[in-house]
Amino acid sequence: MRLRRAVVIAVIMVLTGCGHQVTGLNTPGGGNIVAPGETLLRFETAGLPNFNTTRYLIVINATGDGQVPTAQGSNSNYREWSFAFFVGGGPGFVNTPDVEQYYTDPSAAGGVNHRMITPPTGTLTFTLVNGNGGVNGFDIRFNRCILDFPSPVNTTGAPTPPPSPHPIGATCPPYFYILSPTWTINIFTVDSSITAVDSLGNGPSDTSYRGFTLNTAGSIVDQSYHKPVGVNAPSDPAAQVAGIEAWSAP
Repeated sequence: MRLRRAVVIAVIMVLTGCGHQVTGLNTPGGGNIVAPGETLLRFETAGLPNFNTTRYLIVINATGDGQVPTAQGSNSNYREWSFAFFVGGGPGFVNTPDVEQYYTDPSAAGGVNHRMITPPTGTLTFTLVNGNGGVNGFDIRFNRCILDFPSPVNTTGAPTPPPSPHPIGATCPPYFYILSPTWTINIFTVDSSITAVDSLGNGPSDTSYRGFTLNTAGSIVDQSYHKPVGVNAPSDPAAQVAGIEAWSAP
């Protein structure tokens, strides 16, 4: 079963750590800067990713409340999940991440539901990073407008807005439906049994790390957070989370 339909993780996990979040000068892809309205997120691993044995998640809280999305998934009613990118999950992997939106739905168990988003052609790209400069992992580059959708459930009593507010090629922010340009992001890996195996912290259950914050209203050039040396990690380098980097243009 695809992970986006079965995130039921027994480990109560807040992605954590005591590393550093900095802004540097390097750019991916030989110096290609992201275009206006785009964000690039790099998921770094200790070894070359193995998409047949490990699933990789990038989860965004776009409400602006600063709360960290956790890997509890449906066990926590997707608390603080706004959007998630899912990469990997078994044979037949295609180099296009799955993207899902999470939204309030009083009729759903726990009051939260989710749906897949299908980005327009050319608005989302995936690139494997294979030892480039000593870095392993992958890049997801996307136009932020692909996330700016209203909830499909009317919870306010007002008419539900149309689902495609932005023309292709527009830049975001400004947003129509995302509450804040300041995002709190977490990344983690899970194994084939849908169990969390690593995070940005000292193992999957560390509670000290408070999330990777990205202000998409500003220009971000290689903002990064890397795990400190010596923390707990799974034995498989492909499942070891090494860090996250971000590039973004308003």
